[in-house]
Amino acid sequence: MTNKKKKAVVVTWGCTHNQKDSQIIESKLLKNDYQLISKDQIDNANLLVFNTCTVKTPTENKIIDTIDKTYSDDKEIYITGCLAETNYISLKKRYPKANIIGIDGSTKFENKNLLFNENIILPLFSNINSIEKPLLESNSWNPYIQIVQINEGCVNNCSFCATKFARGHLRSFSQDSIIQSIRSSNAKEIWLTSQDTGCWGFDNKTNLASLLEEINKIDRKLKIRVGMGNPNNFIKFLNDLVMQFQEDNVYKFLHLPLQSGSDRILKHMKRGYTVAEFYQITDIFKENFSNYTLATDIICGYPTETDSEFDETIAAIKRTKPSITNISKFWKRKNTPASKLKQIERTEINRRSKELALLCNEIQLDENKKWLGWKGEVIFTEMGIKGGIQSRNFAYKPIVVEDHDELLGKRGIVKIVESNATYFKGNLLEILDNS
Repeated sequence: MTNKKKKAVVVTWGCTHNQKDSQIIESKLLKNDYQLISKDQIDNANLLVFNTCTVKTPTENKIIDTIDKTYSDDKEIYITGCLAETNYISLKKRYPKANIIGIDGSTKFENKNLLFNENIILPLFSNINSIEKPLLESNSWNPYIQIVQINEGCVNNCSFCATKFARGHLRSFSQDSIIQSIRSSNAKEIWLTSQDTGCWGFDNKTNLASLLEEINKIDRKLKIRVGMGNPNNFIKFLNDLVMQFQEDNVYKFLHLPLQSGSDRILKHMKRGYTVAEFYQITDIFKENFSNYTLATDIICGYPTETDSEFDETIAAIKRTKPSITNISKFWKRKNTPASKLKQIERTEINRRSKELALLCNEIQLDENKKWLGWKGEVIFTEMGIKGGIQSRNFAYKPIVVEDHDELLGKRGIVKIVESNATYFKGNLLEILDNS
């Protein structure tokens, strides 16, 4: 009679970098003969891994609430990720039987003997010098999309950010290990991710444009999505970056956070750039790519932000017309400089956030209407959230077509027939060779 496999659940919050860490953990659990089950079945799990985030207070509250509901002395519980790194003492006090293993948690699941150590030491800013190979055997993740972490930490010291406490200063993964990771995968899309892709290589006297140049030499048909990069870093090699974005392999998708349209607020945030420099980057992309996608981030209600300074943010959004705007209400994070300032009333933050959200939705609807009737090549990589199969075109626009079982992983020709604020509907005109 064979023993039943133990069941494990990995619950993930936060960025794409965290998602990759969870892929690594899941793959190692599978290799150690665990059965992965969905978080909907969390009560049936023998082992729980909570991969946490520390960016926002509401997210932290959700994490604590989830762990509270599932914490039990008869389960093996591991808490990893940024919150585990920054709040080790409070988490250990709240969950004494849990293993708190910080941001480098994926390295603790190499074998069964390591899984059940009682006293796991918190890894403070561990020196990671290689990148994991793609883990396509994890059946809960998409085999057509490979997430590639290119660095840990960043070079900024933003006044509102607690992630820096967890991830530390920049440590870039080597170019060779990144190229090897991509070459070893058959994925159709490559997502380059980190806390800030814009500073990759600065610690080795190189930059992201150089990395993209080498990736573009790979003799395989693939698409590269460059993750968020801060303006103060992208601007240092802007012309070379634009040159690499001109390659067919690279999605014309730029995630460039603005955070505020006020230079005074940006200086107070310690962002390291001006609004004019943000415009310099978006303008050169617009000149070179008439139909590129701009994604940006805004913080509403940063302490000391005046009404007129918020109006400057509104003006910046109207000028640049982002296709995607991630709006965050300001929440003070423990031990950050911004947490010590006089806070703006929550009702006012909510008002500003609502005003900005309405504007951004209007802009997105208007901008997306310009794509009606577009016809061209796409790659199908995901199931649509509301049904159908989702594809992406050269500008990373999400276009959903009706279900076709044979489409995933293939390329095709579609025509956009309906536009919404966040996605498009298309008609499939032709299926292309899957090479």
